[in-house]
Formats: sequence, structure tokens, C-alpha cells
Amino acid sequence: MMIEAQGLGGVSVAAATLRPLDAIIEEAALDRQAVLNAAHLPGNLLDPDHEGQISLGDYFRLSEQIALAIGDETIHVSARPLMLGTSDFIRDRLRSAKTARDMLDILAASYNVIHGGRYNKVTQAREELCFVMDDSEFPYAIPKDDPFILFSLEALLVYVHVLLRSSSTADAPLPVRSLRTRRKKGGVPSPLADWGVPIVHGARHFELHYDAAIADWPVDPAACPVLSSRTIYGGIARTLDQLGHADAAGGDIVERTAQALRDGLGNQQSVARHLGMSVASLRRRLEERGTRFREIRAATLASEAKLRIDNGQPVAEIAEDLGFSDGRSFARAFRDWTGQSPRQYRGDRRLS
Repeated sequence: MMIEAQGLGGVSVAAATLRPLDAIIEEAALDRQAVLNAAHLPGNLLDPDHEGQISLGDYFRLSEQIALAIGDETIHVSARPLMLGTSDFIRDRLRSAKTARDMLDILAASYNVIHGGRYNKVTQAREELCFVMDDSEFPYAIPKDDPFILFSLEALLVYVHVLLRSSSTADAPLPVRSLRTRRKKGGVPSPLADWGVPIVHGARHFELHYDAAIADWPVDPAACPVLSSRTIYGGIARTLDQLGHADAAGGDIVERTAQALRDGLGNQQSVARHLGMSVASLRRRLEERGTRFREIRAATLASEAKLRIDNGQPVAEIAEDLGFSDGRSFARAFRDWTGQSPRQYRGDRRLS
């Protein structure tokens, strides 16, 4: 059976699975509330008694914020930290890929170089093309069978699939045959069960199995929206959000527009493309809700800018993250939104 995994947008993970992140945040002396606010997640998400769930997209968004805050792209899951910029290395190497097999090979080899071991490989046999992650000797900073580690590795399979899916230029959808996980049989099932792809529990490795026919399918990583994002984590999150709203007529169009802006899509054309509609359709649907793109953009970016200033982020970085050409243009916009310059706002907050 081969499946184009449209169900990814509906995958969610229990807050309890993410509890180790709280210890990571505390160990790094980060403000937990600030990190969760930056990811636009509930402030009580990591509380011991919180029983909610978050989407897979929100998991990647939270991972992005922690990685940016601590300067480690493994978010301290590995005993060997990865400096920020690793994503740039991956991005640059992937741009040479011409086929799906090229892309998988480059991903495996690149992460082996980064982590200093042969943890990833690509195999092709019995009509299947497989991406394999062997973590048996990986230097984890927490127990390798912790539910968070198991989920993190399963999420990495999603990461690989979304990168490949977003880069494919083939007319046909990208078929997934199955995936494998080390998660024990008979225990808590993988959250990826909602993906709609057959899952084999109790496997030796984490594996993603495609039909071998896709090996020669063309890819264009240079046009991949995930790879053009500020961070790959953020690009994955946006793509998963889009899958979660595959029916463009569904969902809250105002909140979806605001979320796209928060994730770094700075103009109406890019937001409309992300939401799977024309600029005219986006404009019409917003007007039906009694608002306009310009108003949502101003309100969203003002709120995001205030949050980042409150967290102590330099103005130049905020300007870049929010899509402004320089700090001066951002300062002008901030004054239009709030009646204050960023410096005045920061000073007033310190006095309050």
C-alpha cells in the first residue's frame, strides 16, 4: 500500500511527552514563559498537570524557539551540541540535488558529518527506497528510550519527508509505503499513527520507506519554501500548518493569516501562496471577516515586535526576523503602530 501523507497536518503530540523540554529550558536558564510566548503556545503547556496536546507544526515551532535561544540545534538532546548555522550547511548542500535519491543521500551524509558518526543511510531494495536512522550509538543527553527521544526521532522522519515533499517537482504525489520506529510493540502507539501511514513498532531503527520508483523523480531544492525559510524548523512548521488546512475554505482565515506573518511570510502574495489561494481570494475572504491584510499585518507584527523587545532581542535582529530591510524601516513602522520608537518602548517597559 502506498500513501500520499496528507494526514500529517492532523498529527498531534501529548504535552506530557514534551516535559523533558522544561528541564532543558530550566538548565539553560531561559524564561519558560518567554519561550512559549515566542512559539505562540499556552504558558502552562509544560506544567506537570497539563494534559493537552499540540500539533506537530507547533512542536517544530517550539523546537525552533528553543534552538534559537540556547544556540544548539539539537536543543540539548545530544551530548554534542550543534551550533546555529547547521541548517545553513544542510540548505547549501541540498541545493545541488537533482533527484529524490540525491536529496536523501545528501541529507544522510550531511547529518553524519555534523554528528560525527554513521547514523544515517539510504538503502534501495525490494522495490523500496528507505531513509534509515540508526541511533544505537548516538550520544544522547537523556535516556534513549525516553518517550521524548522516541517521538523526536519519529518527528525527524517527518522532517525528512516534508523536505523531500516540498522539493519534489514531479506531477504525482510522493507515496510513502510505511515507516519504522523503535517504539515498543504493545506500548503507547506513535503519535504518527494519525499520519495515515502504516507503522511498524519494535523495529531496530527509525526508517521511512518509499516506493523505489521515486528515486529518479526530479527535485528543485532552490525553490523549496522550507529551505528558503529563516530556519528549517520554522519552514517545516509552516508546511505542516498548510497541510492541516489543506481545504482552503476551512479554518479561521484571520488567524491563519496572522500565523503565516508570525512565521516570517512578510507580504500578501507570499501569505496567499502559503494558504493555497490567490491574492484576490485572500483579500475577499478577509473582507468577509471585516478586516484587511494591512490591518492584520500591522496588529500581528506590532504584537510580535513588542514580545521580542520584552524578551531583550536586539532591534536589528527583530527587524530581520520580521522581514524589514533594516532597523530604520522597522523603527518607522513600530512608531506608526505604537506611537513610540523601539528604544522608547523598551525604556518604558524597564521603568514599569
